[in-house]
Amino acid sequence: MALDFQATTDDLDPIPHATVDDPHPVYRRLREEHPVHYVEARDLWVLSRHADILAAIKDPESFSSSEGVVPSGFVPEKKTLIVLDPPEHTAMRKAVMRAFTPRRMAAMSDRVRGFARGLLDRLDEHADAEGRVDVFEGFTDPLPIFVMAELLGVDPSERPMFKRCGDAIVYSSGADPATLLAAQRELTDYLEVVFAERVKHPGDDLISVLLTSSDEGRALTKDELLGLCFLLLVAGTETTTSALGNALLLLERDRASRKRLVEDPTLLESAVEEILRYDSPVQGLSRVTRRDVRLHGRTIPEGARVHLLYASANRDPRAFPDPDRFDIARTPNNHVAFGFGIHFCLGASLARLELNIGLAEWLRHAPDYTLEVDELERLPSDTNRGFAKLPVRL
Repeated sequence: MALDFQATTDDLDPIPHATVDDPHPVYRRLREEHPVHYVEARDLWVLSRHADILAAIKDPESFSSSEGVVPSGFVPEKKTLIVLDPPEHTAMRKAVMRAFTPRRMAAMSDRVRGFARGLLDRLDEHADAEGRVDVFEGFTDPLPIFVMAELLGVDPSERPMFKRCGDAIVYSSGADPATLLAAQRELTDYLEVVFAERVKHPGDDLISVLLTSSDEGRALTKDELLGLCFLLLVAGTETTTSALGNALLLLERDRASRKRLVEDPTLLESAVEEILRYDSPVQGLSRVTRRDVRLHGRTIPEGARVHLLYASANRDPRAFPDPDRFDIARTPNNHVAFGFGIHFCLGASLARLELNIGLAEWLRHAPDYTLEVDELERLPSDTNRGFAKLPVRL
C-alpha cells in the first residue's frame, strides 16, 4: 500500500517535513505554539513535546497501536508486535524476547565487523576515476540486511534473493504494487521452507529460537512467525540504514566532531546516541485513541489518529539542554528514537551494535571522506528520515 505524501495547506503538517533538509523549525513551532495540533486534511492529531509523547506511549489503554502505527493507518496483513496492545502484546513480546538476549546480540559483533569490512573493501572497487561512489548502495543499505540474514539463518547462497526482496519491501513507497507483492510472495515461500527445515533440524539462529518460543504456553503460529520476520526485515534494517546515512551527513557538516571520533573511538557510543537523538531515523509513529483525551486545553476525541512526533521530542528543550547543538559527548541522553515502554524497539541492542561497528569501520576506512551534499537523495517516507543516494568522494 502506498503511503500518503500529498501536500496540505497546513504549514504545520509534519508529515512532508520528514524529507526536507531541516524539519526542525516546523517541529519547534509545533512544540512551542501548538503542542496538540490537528491536521484537518489528514484527519491527524500531532503531539510534539517529550513529556506528552512519553505519557502517550506509556498509556496503551488510551493510545492504541492496534489500528496501525503509521499516519496512513496501514495495518500489515500479518499482525505482529508493533500493532498489538496488551495483553496480546505482552504475551508475544515475552515469547520473542528469548531470541534477543544480550548474549546473542554480543555474539554478532565479529560477524557485523566482518560484513562491514567486506563491504568497505568492495566499495573501493566500485569508485569512479575521481574516487566517488554511492555509499548507500555499497555500504549503508546492504550492511543491516546482511546482518539480519545472518541472524535469521539465511543460507549465504540465498542472501542476494533476501536482499533483493528485502529492498523491494523496505523501500516500497510509491513502488509498483505487483513488484511488491511478488517480493512478499517470494520471501514468504522461502521462509516457509526454512521454517519446515528448522522444525526438523533446529540450529542456533533466530528462526530456530522463535519456533521454540511460546505465547503463554502456545507456540507461535506460522503467520505470527512470518509477521515477526517481516517486521525484523523492515524495522530492523531501514532504520539502521537511515541512521548510518544521517551519521555520515552530520559528520560531514561537523568536521571537528568527526576528527574527535577518529582520534578517540571511545566517544563512539555516546556519538551514536546523539546521532539517533539529533537526526532521528524514525520521525514519529501513530496511535488511535480509545477515549477522549484532554491535553493542553484541547480534546482529542475517541477514535482519533494521533501522530507522536519522536523527532520533535528529541529536540525538546524541556528534556535536553541546548537541544539544537550536536554534542557527541552528550550525557545523559534520554532520546526516544527507539520508542519507550512496552513498544521499546526489541532490536535496539542490535541496531546500536551495527551503528557502533559500522561507523567505527567507516571512519577507519575513510576518515577523510567528502559527502557530495548537493547530490543527496532522500527516501520518500512519511515516518522515516534517511537517504536513497549517498555519493561520497573517498
